[in-house]
Amino acid sequence: MQRQYHNMSVEDREMFAYNSYREKQQAEIARINAHPEQRMKYCFSFIEGADDEMRVKCYNKIAEYSAQLDYSEAHF
Repeated sequence: MQRQYHNMSVEDREMFAYNSYREKQQAEIARINAHPEQRMKYCFSFIEGADDEMRVKCYNKIAEYSAQLDYSEAHF
């Protein structure tokens, strides 16, 4: 039995690599948008190296997302 080897062009490899990267990026965005906790965590990641204007935007979004949190399981 002889095996058939498939040759793939460089352009095809680049396209597959780009598509794979794009799918992972979209999955990460969908995961972040799924829950307010993830969105807040994402905002906190931007605060570290941001300028003042970006910090204000991040803090405003954190306040907005914290209002959406479900505290039904919280024990005080």
